[in-house]
Amino acid sequence: MMTMKKKSVRVIKITSAFALLIAFTLFPAGSPRAADKVITIGGTGCALGGMKEVARAFRAKHPEVVFHFPPSLGSSGSIKALLAGAIDLALSSRPVSEEERKQGAVSAEYARTPFIFATSHKGWLPDLTIEKLAAIYAGETKTWPDGAPFRVILRPAGDADTAYLKDMSPAMDKAVQAALSRQGMVTAVTDQDAAEMVGRIRGGFGALTLAQLVAERRPLKPLSVNGVAPGLRALADGSYPYYKTLSLVTGPNTGEETRAFIKFVNSPEGRSILAKTGHLVLRDGK
Repeated sequence: MMTMKKKSVRVIKITSAFALLIAFTLFPAGSPRAADKVITIGGTGCALGGMKEVARAFRAKHPEVVFHFPPSLGSSGSIKALLAGAIDLALSSRPVSEEERKQGAVSAEYARTPFIFATSHKGWLPDLTIEKLAAIYAGETKTWPDGAPFRVILRPAGDADTAYLKDMSPAMDKAVQAALSRQGMVTAVTDQDAAEMVGRIRGGFGALTLAQLVAERRPLKPLSVNGVAPGLRALADGSYPYYKTLSLVTGPNTGEETRAFIKFVNSPEGRSILAKTGHLVLRDGK
């Protein structure tokens, strides 16, 4: 009988989603006054940068409102925090579940953003195809065209990005599974961890979103797939088919200030800010 050897994987350690709520990141900096109205927003890491820009514009019109943005809670963690009353608004890259709906969670899509492959490598870059991506994740392609080592940054096995990668094709499913079990791989828990590792490690390569790359001003190069660059126009016309859908999730006790902010997100000014930060703004849910 064959026995399976345990593989070592380096994982960036973070605390649990609810522990992170203790370490609120105030936006903008400073302690709120007693008269301030506070809106706490948490969610998938890829949506935080763009929403902070929208919040900045909202606060310019409503200086009495202070925003708290905890570190990345992920979609599931933020919805759980919302229903527990720990945050006021959740940003999710997945639909709410039936159980979450029963508890009062309501989601409304507000944008899509290209799901991209990015690198910090400065040398000759390949034109990716699904077959080439599968070879990279399977470990069959070990170097960039100029000879620099490929360093693939993975996400945890249960992460939504990992599931998305595996769903791209049967070959990708097999390749990503092989990567997760391979020794010496680097696994980043959050979207921000992933972007930081892709940028810092020589030859770094990984999956992100255009919204995160643009809104956080990450010095990374997005790569074309099947000859198509991952831009908003290509996403809109269907020539670039890989994307995440982002939703605002409210709870049964969503307050007046939060609803006013949601209205601003969907206003012409809010939509314009999102469009400038890598979001394809949805209109009438389409």
